[in-house]
Amino acid sequence: MMLVEPVYIYMLVAFTGLSILLSLATFPLRPALGFWWAVMTIPLAAELFNIGTFTLVLPTDAFGLALGMITFFYTIFLQPGILQQLWQKVTLFRWIALYFLWMGIATLFSSDMLVSMKFWIAQGAYFIAFGLGAVVWLYNRKPSYTPLSLYKNALFWTAAIVLLFCIKNHIYLGLSKINIWVTRPFLRDHTVYGAYTSWFFIASLVFLLYSTSPVYLLLSILTGAGLILSYSRGGWLSALGALGLFGAVEGLRRLPPVLRVSFLGIGGGGLLVAIITLFQYNPQILEIYAYQSGGEIGKHLTSSFDIRENASNLERVNRWYAALQMFVERPIWGFGPNTFAQEYSAYQSSLTRTKISVEMGEVGGAHSEYLTAASEMGGPGLLLLIGIYLSSLITGLRSFLKARSRDKKAQYALLTFPLLTYYLHGFINNFMDHGHIAALVYLHWGLLMLLRLQEENLPSPHVPEKRLIPHL
Repeated sequence: MMLVEPVYIYMLVAFTGLSILLSLATFPLRPALGFWWAVMTIPLAAELFNIGTFTLVLPTDAFGLALGMITFFYTIFLQPGILQQLWQKVTLFRWIALYFLWMGIATLFSSDMLVSMKFWIAQGAYFIAFGLGAVVWLYNRKPSYTPLSLYKNALFWTAAIVLLFCIKNHIYLGLSKINIWVTRPFLRDHTVYGAYTSWFFIASLVFLLYSTSPVYLLLSILTGAGLILSYSRGGWLSALGALGLFGAVEGLRRLPPVLRVSFLGIGGGGLLVAIITLFQYNPQILEIYAYQSGGEIGKHLTSSFDIRENASNLERVNRWYAALQMFVERPIWGFGPNTFAQEYSAYQSSLTRTKISVEMGEVGGAHSEYLTAASEMGGPGLLLLIGIYLSSLITGLRSFLKARSRDKKAQYALLTFPLLTYYLHGFINNFMDHGHIAALVYLHWGLLMLLRLQEENLPSPHVPEKRLIPHL
């Protein structure tokens, strides 16, 4: 089934073909530039049509296959030592490797092995292409291929194109609540749009903080406008959470250790009490206060805490309940990767079902990255996912606090805080089956592993030549 108009399919197929040709043409001579081409296309990914349970996403699916195969065979046959270095020196890589290993094991016990196998292969290809690829193709390269340069010279430009396209549609269709066609063909719905814009909003603010260029002020305004117009409560809350943590880290790093612990305890306790109070408060009164102070945006934001009347929130509770029941039934192996949508209907309760619940359960996810892992890959899958999230945050924040130069601080802030927006958003939504979100997450994991290896001052895992083929 086609998800977008045919004209967009033709344009994206042509763009994908041209991008892959340019990338493959530059790989033999300048591998880092070939990888740069692949990274540049990530924000432009679009879901074109469904083929059974598989959704074709171009150009990231094509790059996942082509670049993934090149990276896999190059690493296995020409540079196998790099995997050993990663395993020995980079904790994050060990968590990721174990996670994918367990995903493969859970696939063997899946309720639909074909669906799970396709998902496992697709996710593995994405990680090899954009995660492992970041280490393989950028290690010991010129300074022009740093994480900062990848954003400045590649990701920001294509993300700006997508945001300008969506905002133009907003203006044409009206600046009221989100219309599903505003984000097509690039993004499936407003929740993915919220995750996408919150990611690039935080990234642009990092550049604005560490750079004096007015370009990043304009970019921050553009991404901020897109985030507001996304009308995604998850996007707004995750961006606020990332900004809050960034402010806390910057403030606490200047305090003595005793005061840090004290402020963390007081702040954490206060935040917990505030959240509990919001959930217990009369939602109608809360929305009235929010509307008086923040208008329609404030009212929509506070509706996130309405679990009595808001249909969207109540359906989330229904999906969470179903995911927990699936986890209770299969606590070790789960039902298999990517099987939640076709399995959860039998685990809904008459007490949690809503007017928008689907009888057959053939659409939608668990609305939580964590509960998705628990229901599909059991307890070990959930623990490994949390291990990856914590390891990436600890790696990024620790290096951010230790960094002495502005460039280093900016690099680690750029890799850590956009990731944090997704980890926070993951409590109420799950988007790793979306090509552009998966590619961005894996790219950031790979860049964190890359910087970790560079910190260890390991010898280059590459041949001395910059070329992958000898001079003729």
